[in-house]
Amino acid sequence: MKPHSILETVLYASDIEQAVWFYHEVLGLEKPGGASDLMTYFRIDGNHVLLVFNPQESDKPGRDVPSHGPRGAGHIALRIEESDYDNWKKRMSSFGIGIEQEIDWEQEEGFAKGRSIYVRDPYGNSIELITGNIWES
Repeated sequence: MKPHSILETVLYASDIEQAVWFYHEVLGLEKPGGASDLMTYFRIDGNHVLLVFNPQESDKPGRDVPSHGPRGAGHIALRIEESDYDNWKKRMSSFGIGIEQEIDWEQEEGFAKGRSIYVRDPYGNSIELITGNIWES
C-alpha cells in the first residue's frame, strides 16, 4: 500500500491578491473558489490543486488543521507543451515577469530530455515551466 498521486501542492504568499493575479492571470490556472486572508486555490487539472497560503495566517497555533508555513521561497514545476515554450517566454515578458533562468535538460541516466523556464511569483517562489517529463524512467 502506498499513495498513488499528489492531490494538492502548497506555496506561500503574504499577499493573496497578488497570488491570484500571478497564478490566475499570468499562468492561466483556473480559480474555482474565492480567496480569504488565509488562502486561495487554483485547479491545475481535474485531480490536482495548487493552494497558496498566507504564512502569517497559516502558521498561527490553534487552527483547525496543523499550523504550517515556510521559511524562505518554495518551488513548483508546471509541465507545459514543447510547442508552447517560446509563447510562454513571450507571455512572461508581456506581464513584466523576468525570466530568471532557462535550462536545457539533456537525456542522461535517470533523466529524460526537456527544457525549463524559471520565473519568480510576486512572493519570491520559484516557478518552473517545463516541457516533457524529465523524471520519466
